[in-house]
Amino acid sequence: MDGDSSGPVEIVPYADRPAAKVDAWFGEDKFRCLKHDSPAVLTVSNIGPAHTEHEGDGTMHYVDGTAWHTDIEYERDPMHTSMFLVQCEPTARKPDAETWVTRDPAWDVNPPSYAPGASPELTKARLNLPLNGETPFADTVAALQALPQEEQKVLEATMVRRRLNAGDEGWLAPLVRVCPLTGIKGLHSPFYNSRPGKRPPVEVEGMTPEESRKFLDRLETHVLQPQFRYDHFHNTGDVTYWHNWLTVHNGPPLKVLSQDREDTRLMFRLSCKGPPCYELPRKDPQAWLEANITPVYTTPEHY
Repeated sequence: MDGDSSGPVEIVPYADRPAAKVDAWFGEDKFRCLKHDSPAVLTVSNIGPAHTEHEGDGTMHYVDGTAWHTDIEYERDPMHTSMFLVQCEPTARKPDAETWVTRDPAWDVNPPSYAPGASPELTKARLNLPLNGETPFADTVAALQALPQEEQKVLEATMVRRRLNAGDEGWLAPLVRVCPLTGIKGLHSPFYNSRPGKRPPVEVEGMTPEESRKFLDRLETHVLQPQFRYDHFHNTGDVTYWHNWLTVHNGPPLKVLSQDREDTRLMFRLSCKGPPCYELPRKDPQAWLEANITPVYTTPEHY
């Protein structure tokens, strides 16, 4: 799920989930992920051997961050909020740099998480990432409000075509979304292609693909300016909460195939969609569940 592959959205069997690999890596007597069956929960981890595409000889090494994105923006009813339950954060520091990881200059030449062709200014902004396992965020509310009023009005009227898979007809979605509880407006996932090779690029209504990329790359460059950025340091036991319609975020550079607790970054991400609900279990109509939750899932009656 969550853009890891093309094709229909589906629940990955437990044996193929990162949680299963974390459990197998440490063994039952040392460390266990919280058990769950909910499609709303995703295990976020740098523990080996989950990252098979980077395994090589199986030793721990470094990878660059992911691409800037919002969570599951490619569904008709996108996730509005997400949160991390932090189970373990890296405490190791390199003596020469006093950071957990150091940047590889090769990442700046050919960033592996992005399609080629971005401007040097945008590439530099994308790669300005923290080095201690923090989650980098950008405030799309402040970024929108910093633009001239006339441009804000244009953006509020702009629709973009999002698709789950290449070749799909897709659907039109607003580029600016409004938080239903506060009325605050923010740019929602203002990226041309935040998941290259996994989800197709976004097209702005009335623009060609080339015009769409130029338009959205300019917005991304604006959003990623330092005055809109914030890097959040996690502590074990924290719950970190954010609104996907009003922010964007990224995954930091990591050590992968971690074998030591001091190098481990392990969190559970919970994602939410649908009307606000202040008690459990939720009582969502069956028709809404069938249209928006794949496969259909609702909160249990008992915990």
